[in-house]
Amino acid sequence: MKSFNNNIIYRFSMNLFFILLLNLFSLSYSQPPINESKLPPSTLLPEKTTFLKDISYKNDNSGKPLLLDIYKPKNSTSENLPVVIYVHGGAWAKGDKTVRADSYIESFILKLVEKNYAVISIDNTLVSETVHFPLPVQDTKDAVRWVRKNAEKYHFDPNNIGYFGASSGAHLSMLSAYSNDNDYVGSSELSSYSGKVNYVVSNFGPTDLNKLLHTRLGKIPVAIVGLFFKPIVEIRQKLVFGISGYDIKNDKRKAVDYLKTVSPINYTDNAVPTFILHGDKDKVAPINHSKRLVKKLKKQNIETNLIIVKDGTHGFGTTDKTYINQLNDEMVNFIVAHTK
Repeated sequence: MKSFNNNIIYRFSMNLFFILLLNLFSLSYSQPPINESKLPPSTLLPEKTTFLKDISYKNDNSGKPLLLDIYKPKNSTSENLPVVIYVHGGAWAKGDKTVRADSYIESFILKLVEKNYAVISIDNTLVSETVHFPLPVQDTKDAVRWVRKNAEKYHFDPNNIGYFGASSGAHLSMLSAYSNDNDYVGSSELSSYSGKVNYVVSNFGPTDLNKLLHTRLGKIPVAIVGLFFKPIVEIRQKLVFGISGYDIKNDKRKAVDYLKTVSPINYTDNAVPTFILHGDKDKVAPINHSKRLVKKLKKQNIETNLIIVKDGTHGFGTTDKTYINQLNDEMVNFIVAHTK
């Protein structure tokens, strides 16, 4: 039993320690992220595509517009374009729709546009001490509803829409894709439109938030971890609260129960075809998140494909460019195959 507890404590410490090191989210919601990427915004995409920037698709709860960017083929005809909605990462608490220069996501979006797709990158509500779920999920589904509402204006094909998400954006994409059409309705102006999609592409997305945040770990192991890595325990507490609105120290059962309701692993009976890239060296959202999901999807006879990225870390920052280019092609091929 002692060895078992030590193993749990070790895994808890290491997973969250990597979250701290990789700065998946900041120590305080009000602080800027540590070691935030210095990569500038993409200049290639605005040059190679028809780029429509900062379009409001809804207002958040405070009345502030939520924005999206559209990347479309240059000199495209009046034919309706299939749409891929990109949902950024950032641990639900940071990040934005900006696509960075020299990133694999930049390359992937360009490949899609060259295949005559429209790609939409969205901002969504970020969690904080006062803002919680389900707002980010509502925003993600409302982006699909906005596409259908504005299909004629922007020449979108309302019958061909899918999600592409990275990290927490992959989580939001899967949860949005798998939940019922009438779930997570946000804007009343968009509520009459369907939020259904044809497929979802996940890159290293967490599928079980209780597993990700070790919410079921007892007070004693957490206290022991806190003796050595107090900031990690504080980060865990803040992120659980940011997502659920419950303090895990005082309302553990409520927090655990809520995180179940926003974990894609629990919605596989209503899933859509799912394509996953996940690194075998991912210490932030370990690959077992995707393996367990794939197993459940297959039991439901949902089409799914998991590509394990050899030596891939969270974000694929150390992955060879030639290899990542091949992986981008695999994702594009999946999307093309699921276009009606």
